[in-house]
Amino acid sequence: MKKLLALILALAMTLSLAACGAASNGSAGTSGTSGSAAASGEKVGTDTESGSFKIGYNQLVTGDFALDALANNMETAIEGLGCEAMGVVAGGSMEQMVTDIENMISSGCDALVLWLPIDSLYLTVAQMCEDAGVYWALADKLPSDELLEQLYTYQYFVGGIAPNNYSYGQSLAQYALDQGYKSAYILAPGIGDGTATPRIEGFTKVFTEGGGTILGEAHTDDSNEAVTQAEDMYLTYGDQADCILATGASTFGTAALTILEKYNDHDLKILTGDLDQTILNSMADEDYVASDAGDYWVSGVFASVMVVNALNGNIWDDGGHVPALMDIPSFVVPAEQLNLFNNYIVGKSLYSGDELKTMVGITLDEYKKTVEAYSLESRFIAKNAEGTISDEELAAAGISVN
Repeated sequence: MKKLLALILALAMTLSLAACGAASNGSAGTSGTSGSAAASGEKVGTDTESGSFKIGYNQLVTGDFALDALANNMETAIEGLGCEAMGVVAGGSMEQMVTDIENMISSGCDALVLWLPIDSLYLTVAQMCEDAGVYWALADKLPSDELLEQLYTYQYFVGGIAPNNYSYGQSLAQYALDQGYKSAYILAPGIGDGTATPRIEGFTKVFTEGGGTILGEAHTDDSNEAVTQAEDMYLTYGDQADCILATGASTFGTAALTILEKYNDHDLKILTGDLDQTILNSMADEDYVASDAGDYWVSGVFASVMVVNALNGNIWDDGGHVPALMDIPSFVVPAEQLNLFNNYIVGKSLYSGDELKTMVGITLDEYKKTVEAYSLESRFIAKNAEGTISDEELAAAGISVN
């Protein structure tokens, strides 16, 4: 009996770690492309070994730094897990996004990792996947709590994961304090914005508790007005402030950058979020931006891990329903680490295949700890351990190799 139990246990462990070695839901795992992706001639993934899971991922448009990074992280994670990746690009159309998802299902995808930008898509997609018996997870964006409660009732919805915007503010505030900054003013969208508000709250709490002072805030939802407000705030507080918190890089970070360049002010520093390409390029060439915060859209990786676990029979329960987490921590990209970030993170796989495969068959608590441990420095150190980044490069970026 003991030998039999040991054999059963060993078999169960083997199956739970099988990762992408078999197909589910009767899908054949054949390759194919969506209508939009095929028409555009864009790369949509590569085939892997015969019999592996086929996992689809979607993208609204290409050419956007954030969406390109998210899609790349989905693709490299899916392939790193040993699966076949199929990507689709909707060309900016919500209708095409629905069609693309239908096409991925009909082409034999066993699971989907999806980025859905508007609430009206969620239940439509949920029903499509339910009817087809295709597991799916959300990356980067989660719907309202009311919609989530409805999604929890669908058997093939396995969860979602998104950034912790409060931590963005915390990271930037701690960086400001570490630099000795004592005063700041804030440029942000309209009061109550779901992304900016927690960032402001996180920044204000850490900065003020550390002895810093918030001089004022300017809010607008008009991108053109953002530049005007940035100048007004500069003329009001520029002589008093050490730094500017621009809650979003593409609008408010670039607005602040425009004004500092106009007045050739290299003393006042910009702190911002979202890893916008204009801001990162500025950091490489100038010193107006002290730090940019983000998580480099790692949710594409962690959502892919979710669906592969589900395909292997490991669907997590988080208090009576599948997990919908907003726990991804952010990090700052200081100027001294920008070269490492551009050379070894942008466009590259965040986690190695070996690292990804250890995430299959784990518990939800273990998964949450993996998410919590994510940071830019931890990725640099992991890439150093695998021989991708040298000790000398780490040391030059101010990271200890011991």
